[in-house]
Amino acid sequence: MVGIRKERRKSPRFAIKKSVLYNQANRLASAKTTDIGSGGIRIISDMPMRKGDTFEFLVILEGMGLKFKGTVIHTTSMDDGRVLAGISFDESSNLSVTLLDDYLSTHTNSLPKVDGPLNLDQFVS
Repeated sequence: MVGIRKERRKSPRFAIKKSVLYNQANRLASAKTTDIGSGGIRIISDMPMRKGDTFEFLVILEGMGLKFKGTVIHTTSMDDGRVLAGISFDESSNLSVTLLDDYLSTHTNSLPKVDGPLNLDQFVS
């Protein structure tokens, strides 16, 4: 029997493709967001990640770098070797949260809300 997955997010996520930089094993790595909200992000990365890993992220948004610390909640290996990772923000600067919330609130009507499974076909490139 297949159960219905309950939404556990405290804030909505929006489908936004933005660049992300993060430090992994003392190496600067880059990724792309698939969606973002004030509580976390989902990214596609070339670097391996595991549930429970913590990182400091710099999300590049409208020419600004917003800094967040987060924990990997889940990962999915993609057919092309990349990793899809859901990350919950643990700590963030008040300014980064305010700027992200402002961006999301001013673009809410034009951004697609993420309600269900992610269509990975749009992120193949």
